[in-house]
Amino acid sequence: MGFAVPGYVYDAGIHSAEDLVAHADQFNSTFYSIESGSTVSDKINAAVDNNVYELGDWDIKESSTPGMLSEVRSAQREQRWIAFYGWTPHWMVPEFDTHILDDPQGVYGGKNGASDVKTIVSKRFADANPNMTRLLDQLTFSSEDQSAFILDYGLNERDPDDVAHDWLEAHPEKVAEFLDGVTTREGGDALKAMEASL
Repeated sequence: MGFAVPGYVYDAGIHSAEDLVAHADQFNSTFYSIESGSTVSDKINAAVDNNVYELGDWDIKESSTPGMLSEVRSAQREQRWIAFYGWTPHWMVPEFDTHILDDPQGVYGGKNGASDVKTIVSKRFADANPNMTRLLDQLTFSSEDQSAFILDYGLNERDPDDVAHDWLEAHPEKVAEFLDGVTTREGGDALKAMEASL
């Protein structure tokens, strides 16, 4: 999560929050964020107050998430430069070719605001369910995968079951990784069972 721009701005050379000030006129010295009082808006306001990245005179426009994304959509349609608060996974990533900028000062946290979502089970569950635990250990999705799911079922309003089916069908190599060494409840080959179900 953090400072974000659409793809055409990124392609023009804006790759870091440090690049923003040199192009303040193109951005109209404005940064779009989400709800006032949210943790992330507090972070950008503190950065402006402390003149981080020389943003001290920038205007922070805070609104609802849909309001902010509506502004991004309008800017994209006009190919106008815009800097905004972005995160992944979210449908904004594929929809606007969103790029999270490098944030060497850590305004949005270390590692450019990156984090992992992990599945945690009790030792007792893991010991009692080694087959399920193996599946959970091997089941990983990139933020790009998740953003594409969210675009399909969230923005495009497709049925989540259809989204899942189409993804499984289009990614046999990932499905094979997920199910490597995993069996069905009856002890059969889980990958063959999955392929048959598709």
